Amino acid sequence: MPGMLVLSLLVGISMNAATVFASSLIIDTKGYASGQLSRVGRDDTFGRGMSGAYAGELLLGHESASFISFGSLPQNLVTNPFRFCFDEDDFYDVLEELIGYDVVIEYKTPRSNTLLACSAVNELVDIHLVDKNGPLSQTHLIGDIRTFEPEVSYGVEFGRITNVIKNKNLARNYFMTMQIGANGDKFRHFVIDDHDLYYFAIEGLKAGVQVKVHYSERLASRNIFGHRTRLFVSEIEIAGRQAGMD
Repeated sequence: MPGMLVLSLLVGISMNAATVFASSLIIDTKGYASGQLSRVGRDDTFGRGMSGAYAGELLLGHESASFISFGSLPQNLVTNPFRFCFDEDDFYDVLEELIGYDVVIEYKTPRSNTLLACSAVNELVDIHLVDKNGPLSQTHLIGDIRTFEPEVSYGVEFGRITNVIKNKNLARNYFMTMQIGANGDKFRHFVIDDHDLYYFAIEGLKAGVQVKVHYSERLASRNIFGHRTRLFVSEIEIAGRQAGMD
């Protein structure tokens, strides 16, 4: 029994260490998020009215209010509402005008030293309205999956891309989150291996379109983010839109 207890403790420590190590790798990112801008204002996290930081909140996708998520993703990389901090002089007036609209924000981590008082970790870089009527250069892209991890299943998911993130450390991997179905609080997380698929996912996010995401579920070589498998995107189809004419 003592031997089993020691083994159990070692396994637990190993898994926790892997999770902490993996989280430490996600510190330098560039991302996009799409949804309804629901709040902007002074970030008074400690309730003392002393913070000079400002924050905003985005309700991801279409008609969502909370976050039921599936799939492998670093902890707190995506949340709903999605929170971000910003410089008052640069963005407050614009954000106030866009409250209630569907928008796309571009953000980065880590935030600037001037925004350290803000409780949100993401710093706003740019914001604009979702371009629902803009032309799309193409409506279907098949990409590559470069991992050698064994496939355990595959499938297609329908929904709306809400987050696309580039992790600029080490292998420069990409993460994608989509709202499952036409609306609601269920979201699924994916990994993108292919550079072209990453940019195509951003195009779909900016247009606010519904998509079909083809994926391959792979058995992870180690339990990095608390999951044994990861969903790798193999192709993306835009649903219900035509490609723009040259």
